[in-house]
Amino acid sequence: MLWLQGVTHKWIMGKPREASMPRFTLVTLLAAVLFFPTLTSAAQITASYDVNLNSSDPGLVVNSADIADNPFSFNLEEGESNYFTLFKIWTNEETVNSDDKDPQSISVDFNFTSPEALFGSVNGETDGVRKILLANYQAGHLTWGGPLDLVFGALGDGLLRVTLFDAVFNEGYIFGLHEGKTYGAKVKAKIELISDASQVSEPGTLALLGLGLLGLGLRARHRTN
Repeated sequence: MLWLQGVTHKWIMGKPREASMPRFTLVTLLAAVLFFPTLTSAAQITASYDVNLNSSDPGLVVNSADIADNPFSFNLEEGESNYFTLFKIWTNEETVNSDDKDPQSISVDFNFTSPEALFGSVNGETDGVRKILLANYQAGHLTWGGPLDLVFGALGDGLLRVTLFDAVFNEGYIFGLHEGKTYGAKVKAKIELISDASQVSEPGTLALLGLGLLGLGLRARHRTN
C-alpha cells in the first residue's frame, strides 16, 4: 500500500490503481436521505369557516356576520402567528330576560385545505348578563372553551393552533341592551404555526437516488477489477 496525497492506491501488475469507494460511504448517503428529512421554513395557511350559534329562543338569540375572507389564506413561518378579526356577533333583543341567562352553545368549524386537509372546531358559550348596581347594566357575553390544536404532516410533527378570544357585545347601562349589529362585538382570532411538518422524500426520489448510488458502486467495483 502506498499513500500519495491522501489517496490510497493499490499496486496491480506494477501500475497504481485507485481503491474503490468504501461501502460505508454509500450506506451513509442513503441513510441520510431516508432518516434525515429536510424542514421547510414557511407554510401556506388556507381555510374556510362556519359559525354555528343560538338563533332562536330559549336563550339569548344572537347573530353573526363574516368579516375575514371566507376562505382566508396567508403564509406563516414556523413559530409565527397571525391575529385578525374573524366575524361580528350581536343580538337584536332589547333586554336580558331570565331565559337569556342560560348559556347556549356556539362553535366555529374550520376546514383547512393547506398545509393539508384538516378539520376541527372551537367551542364556546353565549349568554346574557344583567346586573343592577349603580345602573341597569346588561350585555351579551361570548366565552370560548379553549384553543384548537391540529396535528399534520407524514411524521405527525406539524402543529397548527387556532385561538378565538372572548367578547362582550350590545352593552347597555340604563334602558337595557343596545340591540343591533352596530353595537355588536368583533371576534378576534389567532392562528399560530407552532411547528412545521418535516418534508419526507417521495418514493420516486428515493428510487432515483438508489439507482445513482448503485451505479457509483458498480463503477467503483469495475475500476478495481
